[in-house]
Amino acid sequence: MSRKKAIAGAFSAAAATYESAARAQVWAADALVERLGGLSAPISVLELGCGTGLLTRRLAAVLPKGSRILATDLSPAMVETARNALPDLSFAVMDAEAPHVAGPFDLIVSSLAAQWFADLPATLGRLSALLAPGGRLLLATLGAGTFAQWKDAHRALGLDSGVPDYPTADGPAAWLPGVRVESAPLTLDYADGRDFLQSLEALGAQTPKPGHRPLPPGQLRRIIRAMGNPCKITWDILLLDYRA
Repeated sequence: MSRKKAIAGAFSAAAATYESAARAQVWAADALVERLGGLSAPISVLELGCGTGLLTRRLAAVLPKGSRILATDLSPAMVETARNALPDLSFAVMDAEAPHVAGPFDLIVSSLAAQWFADLPATLGRLSALLAPGGRLLLATLGAGTFAQWKDAHRALGLDSGVPDYPTADGPAAWLPGVRVESAPLTLDYADGRDFLQSLEALGAQTPKPGHRPLPPGQLRRIIRAMGNPCKITWDILLLDYRA
């Protein structure tokens, strides 16, 4: 199975549980809407990785009347869940790395989906080309400090975690000249390491980095013990703001 199919399958399986665990996702969606600012005229919007519609609902509530939103996701089940909740909006199953839309769009927005892209630098270039003159790309993704405590617990035991290698804030700044990047670490409390893992599964976000082999149960239990009870885990959220 390809990595993209594995990711889509994991999120589809989590469509019913996603919002029960979506604390960081709610924070990121709110942060993007806050940075959107006031708008007076209707705009056309492309959302990437809409999931169950956390950000979609917020956009629909604040955008000027007459605005058009096309919300997309790689997972068919996520799209169906969001569509059922927001039947008046437009939805499509789409791979954000190969967008089959013509544009242009006044706003392209994505909340905590871009960390799953296989080639974020190239995708940022493709997305910026879909912006109308003066259009805006607002995107929240994960940075290098994400799950630092989980990675540190592995490292202390001589083990490798399955956390992907996320970029520092300098990465997007080099890939998309003119983009503003803000690092906004969010540290959340979990009952223990197992609770953290279960929350990732509820989100559909448990797919490890390419090539990672899952730890045997005994080693995983050592990691969970090392994390303590309770434990804290940081989501290093990068907020990207680019204007065409």
